[in-house]
Amino acid sequence: MERLIKFSKTIRNNWKKSVVGVVALYYGAAKIKEKYEINLLMRAACREAVKYGDSLIPMERNPTLVTVILNPVANKRKAKRDFEKYCEPLLHLAGLQVDVIQTTSEGNAKEIVETLRGTEAIIVAGGDGTFSETVTGLLRRNDGANQFPIGILPLGRTNSFGNSLFEGGKGVDRVKQLIEASMAIIKGDTEWKDAMKIEPMVHEEEAPSRPIYAMTSLEWGAFRDTMAKRDKYWFYGPLRDYASYIFNGYKESLNWNCSGVIKYTPPCAGCNNCIQKKPEVKRKWSFFMPSAPETATATVVNPECAMLQELCFKTSNLRIRPQKFGQSEIPSLSVVLGKNKYSYSEFVSEGWQRIKGIDENNKSIAARTVELLPNESGPDVIIDIDREEFEVKPVKITLLPHIVKVFCNNNKIVV
Repeated sequence: MERLIKFSKTIRNNWKKSVVGVVALYYGAAKIKEKYEINLLMRAACREAVKYGDSLIPMERNPTLVTVILNPVANKRKAKRDFEKYCEPLLHLAGLQVDVIQTTSEGNAKEIVETLRGTEAIIVAGGDGTFSETVTGLLRRNDGANQFPIGILPLGRTNSFGNSLFEGGKGVDRVKQLIEASMAIIKGDTEWKDAMKIEPMVHEEEAPSRPIYAMTSLEWGAFRDTMAKRDKYWFYGPLRDYASYIFNGYKESLNWNCSGVIKYTPPCAGCNNCIQKKPEVKRKWSFFMPSAPETATATVVNPECAMLQELCFKTSNLRIRPQKFGQSEIPSLSVVLGKNKYSYSEFVSEGWQRIKGIDENNKSIAARTVELLPNESGPDVIIDIDREEFEVKPVKITLLPHIVKVFCNNNKIVV
């Protein structure tokens, strides 16, 4: 009893140190618990991956070769460490022949994929930027290389497309996401996804620029500008996204007046006007799902497919993205025009909803092609294409339905 009284007096007389000690103890216990749960997840994943590695393959066939495009500086240089710790061991245990190519500069992933030969699948280990470059390099090729499946390991700081396939998070949830992404590649389940072809519109005397391909969105306006400034509020930790809306909602430096003309054609299920037949690359593999069967739409005549409609707009937010699966029977682009004017409270409220993943209730226009003709352009006016910054200029956006084959997995590991 005397010891207990003495201990309580010590705590009371040194309450500041006691609080710090309790916080440190709680943090240490949480870290130990997190590491334990991660070890359980990895152990279960390794046991499952070994089953695929132990399966027999024909004597005349080599192990499946996959090429990993790794961005070592993604996510503040944590991408390489996380890949080697959580993803690469599973790929090797599954019997895959893994060739890792590290990018050395911005745009390097695009160059690598444009000249890549001899692989059976491409794995993107990075964020939105690396994935966008990989897709662009793949679709710029004219040898039917889009038949090669793409695996996504969401190791970047922003992983919009990866998060849409595999539920993300922090700590244990992030490791679980990487395991699910790796197991999707190992199991070989694939799904065809839509992409956007973005071509700068140039004058006749100018040399044409090569197109950019995107999978998630093109965004222009105040919301994009706000999220681009969130790094300034790093000292708010996990609340920095919310803080960026609070401290920027009243600033005139944001692009509140996005104006111009949109010319668009209606969605089309496929006709002789919009179907482009590409040669199929034949490969002898049983590891991947078979290619999608050809459709008989190339001979269909649809006079409405090429009908061009025009719309003048003035808004604080413009977003163009492929329509989500299940929202429409016909593949289409969704053109979302936000309000023309936002009050401070409306802007902050909608911004916070976006952070939580709740889509705004703005009406959208369904289209197959979109010509975006802004009233102003220049180096100071920026748009986001798959979270990468580009100068605003007239562009033509074309939907390419079911053009990219992506590894996906609905079966989650349960420990």
